[in-house]
Amino acid sequence: MYPISVKLILKFFAKAPGKIIITGEHFVVHGSLALAAAIDKGALVQAEAFEGIEILSKTLGFYSSKKGQVPLSLKPTLEAIKATLEFIGEKKGVRVMIDSDLPVSSGLGSSSAVAVATVAATASAFDHKLSPEEMVNLAMVSERITHGRPSGIDVNVAVYGEVILFKMEEKPRQIKLDKDVEFIVCHSGIEHRTSKMVSKFSEMKKSYPNLFASLVASSNYFTEKAAFALMNKDLTTLGAIMNFFHSVLSNLGMSTRELDQLIEKALESGCIGAKLTGAGGGGCIIALPKSGEARVVAESLKRKGIDASIVKLPLGGVKVWQEKS
Repeated sequence: MYPISVKLILKFFAKAPGKIIITGEHFVVHGSLALAAAIDKGALVQAEAFEGIEILSKTLGFYSSKKGQVPLSLKPTLEAIKATLEFIGEKKGVRVMIDSDLPVSSGLGSSSAVAVATVAATASAFDHKLSPEEMVNLAMVSERITHGRPSGIDVNVAVYGEVILFKMEEKPRQIKLDKDVEFIVCHSGIEHRTSKMVSKFSEMKKSYPNLFASLVASSNYFTEKAAFALMNKDLTTLGAIMNFFHSVLSNLGMSTRELDQLIEKALESGCIGAKLTGAGGGGCIIALPKSGEARVVAESLKRKGIDASIVKLPLGGVKVWQEKS
């Protein structure tokens, strides 16, 4: 008998979560704090060394450097891969396979989850471990192409996970929770364009600079109060702050009739607070049920034909691992 030689192939994976913004969206781009958290849906990327660059995704499409033009949907991912390969000093290419259970253009951070998982898996395929800061910087290459002027909050949640207080140009602060807190996410089924909504919101700064500055300051103040309420599981205060934020964002044109109707139904079903999450103009709302009532409320909303799911905080950030096959 001759010995049989079996060559084990290493596969490199990374998974990054999506996010909800609890308070402070839009205002965060203008200097306010924002409170955000990782959710249990996200992007999974498998990577392997390859001649050239190849990207395979059921939702985003297919690209091969051997076959020319990159689809617009994959340009952000391609540029993030190129930036990662250059950063780690790798001349060889990579093949990445992307899978995501996050709805696109929904306000749940799908593009950031894909970007973070992609750069982490790409580096891992060449035995290079990126620091959290490096992952943020490389993923932002993709986000700037996708959104124009992103705050970076989505990417930071995808990297660090948990619940964070975020301010642009600063390292995020983790909010420790002694007990789990449950939110309900409801999807309107309407896609939005973040860059368009951010531009629309920012126009108010030009027209009403003093009022705008006051609103940014209020957002910062109430976001700190929301973080304190969340840490202490003061759901009544947190819900009231969420309602305040939605009222402001709605009056500034960030909501839609469909989002407002979802919020009305969530409150009618027993939630303490509800608001749009992310850029608005479509996408999702988040609702805060009373302690222990998330399942009952979610089922009630589903019976009304609403796409409702429960998110339990806190959850972790990006994970990188290898498998043998």
